[in-house]
Amino acid sequence: MLFTKIKRRYVLVLGPWALWRLAWFLLIVLLIYPISYGIFRFAIVTLIFLIWLGALILLWNKKSIRFFCISLALIVSAIAILPGYKADGKRLRESYIQELNYYEGVTYIWGGENKFGIDCSGLVRRGLINADVKQGLISFNPKLIREGISLWWYDASAEALGKEYRNITKFLYKADSINQLDYTKIQRGDIAVTTDGIHTLAYTGNNIWIEADPIYKKVMKVKVPELNNPWFNIPVNILKWRQFGTE
Repeated sequence: MLFTKIKRRYVLVLGPWALWRLAWFLLIVLLIYPISYGIFRFAIVTLIFLIWLGALILLWNKKSIRFFCISLALIVSAIAILPGYKADGKRLRESYIQELNYYEGVTYIWGGENKFGIDCSGLVRRGLINADVKQGLISFNPKLIREGISLWWYDASAEALGKEYRNITKFLYKADSINQLDYTKIQRGDIAVTTDGIHTLAYTGNNIWIEADPIYKKVMKVKVPELNNPWFNIPVNILKWRQFGTE
C-alpha cells in the first residue's frame, strides 16, 4: 500500500517535473546548436510553449510565477495582434550594422545561424533578425518584432535572397565585381549576392564589407579593393532589405 502511494506520487509529481526539466534541456541544446532546420525551429517554438505551460501548471501556487506567465502570454498576444507601424529605415540600418559587427570572428559553419557557427546567408539574415527584434522592443513596435520572427522562421539561402525570396529583398543593379562597384549608388546595410547564388556579403560603409567566408572559415571584414579574395572579383547583384524603405 505504501509503495503504491509512493509510486503514484512519483508519477504525478516527479514525472511532470522531469519532463519540464527535459524540455528546458532540449531547448538550450537547440538554441546553442548552430545549424537550423525547419524541424528545429518548429521544435524550439513547441518547447517554449511547453515550458511556459509547465511553469503555469507546476508553479501555479507561486503568485510571482503565475503573474509572470500570464503577463508573458498577454505580451505575446499583443505582439501577434497589434498592428504596429513602419520602422525608421535609417535607425534600422544602423542597428543592422551593429548586429553584423557582433558576429565578427565567428567560425564559419554551413547552415549556421548563431555565435557558435554561421554561414554567409545566416549572417546577413541574423543581423536583421536581431535588429528587428531589438528595435521592435525598444520602440514598442510589434510589427517590427513580427518581421524579425518571420525572417527567422522562413530560412533563405544566398541564392534565395538574390532572387528576392518572399519579397524581403529588392534588386538594385548588377555589377561586374564588388571591387568595381560605384559606391555612390550603395548604402550601408545593402547586400551583394554573387550571380551564381553561392555567396552573400553585407556592406558596412567606408568601403568595408562583412562576410562569413567559406574559404577563410570565419566572419571577417574586408576593405576594397581586395584582389586576393575571389568573392570580390566576380559578378554580383546588389540588393537592399525592403524593410529599410527609401532611407
